[in-house]
Amino acid sequence: MEALSVEILSPEENMERDHQAFLSVEEGTGKPPIVRLYKWDRLCLSLGYSQKGKPGLKLPLVKRPTGGGALLHGWDVSFSIADLKDRWGGKPSSIYGKVSDIIKEVFEELGVEVRLERFNGRYLNRFYCFWVPTLGELTYRGRKVVAMAMRTGRRAFLLHGSVYVDFDYDEASRILEVDKELLKSRVISLREMGLREEEFLKTLSSRLSFLT
Repeated sequence: MEALSVEILSPEENMERDHQAFLSVEEGTGKPPIVRLYKWDRLCLSLGYSQKGKPGLKLPLVKRPTGGGALLHGWDVSFSIADLKDRWGGKPSSIYGKVSDIIKEVFEELGVEVRLERFNGRYLNRFYCFWVPTLGELTYRGRKVVAMAMRTGRRAFLLHGSVYVDFDYDEASRILEVDKELLKSRVISLREMGLREEEFLKTLSSRLSFLT
């Protein structure tokens, strides 16, 4: 299998490609699974499809076709999987679990042990998605490593995941108006975990390519 290449696109292009991938699987016009690995060409904030923006946000906004809370992009690498639900056990919990197992194996291959969270919390109780690790997400020493969100249709699902390569806590605190120390207690980047972007992307790409 060929390793997946990493696309670098605008927020709007990234979300449109993922949305179209989901629709093609749902409508039977595409060949699933459709797997993407990508980065963002600018800092932005993605909102879950049920979310509304709030006054004073200092970043460009883009709507995700998946649910969940607002997520800061630009310092992260993201992946998406659009596939038939039945191939992954049908239920959202089963889909989250199987995708999380794949990502967990990536970290384990790189010598880092991460924890699979079982709490089925509600993102929308908090505006930002990094406040509470929820079902299927991965943490390292209590801090969120992988943020994930999903949308399901009659026959298809779309799952988004993001991992911070680096994280500028001073800048994030300024633009999100969230306390710096609180941010540090909630999220963690690959750099802080002692992992290089190149080796993480190579391993992640290799694992995800086996799905296609």
